[in-house]
Amino acid sequence: MNRRIAIRDLTLALGGLTSLPAWATNGWTTHSFQLNQRYFKANEQHLLATIVETIIPESDTKGAKSLGVPAFLQKMLQDCYEPTVSENIKNGLTATEKAAQKQFGKSFDDCDTQQKQQILLGFEKNEDTRLKDFYSLVKNLTILGYTTSEYVQTGFLKYNMAPGHYYGCVPVKK
Repeated sequence: MNRRIAIRDLTLALGGLTSLPAWATNGWTTHSFQLNQRYFKANEQHLLATIVETIIPESDTKGAKSLGVPAFLQKMLQDCYEPTVSENIKNGLTATEKAAQKQFGKSFDDCDTQQKQQILLGFEKNEDTRLKDFYSLVKNLTILGYTTSEYVQTGFLKYNMAPGHYYGCVPVKK
């Protein structure tokens, strides 16, 4: 056996074992990742949170905003998508505010729930593919972030990291 290969394999195995607890979490939390604060401006972050809350509002269960889905969405955009997609999201946020001003004469944040939904569903039916892509991506990431949150996984979906418990000693009928 080659000593260098054995040391390399042992080092990789030890590194894998030490990082295993980081992988073994039930779901993501807002503390499980760091955001680049310069990615979205404060007003864009607030508007994004309002849109996310419009998609999955608070009811007798927690809403998307209170679960930290806007931070999840920003992290996904920051790490998993190309800059052109992120720019389309920023342009979509601007278009959302403009649509609210044009249709209702007030900011998106000041609109009631029905008006907010009307604006967002208008993007879904819009002929401008950039607005369709904006709303589709925000909606899909909101749903993904909500359904993969620890709150939903453990509270509603009864997620179990290692399902199918093994019972070694059970009586066997003859």
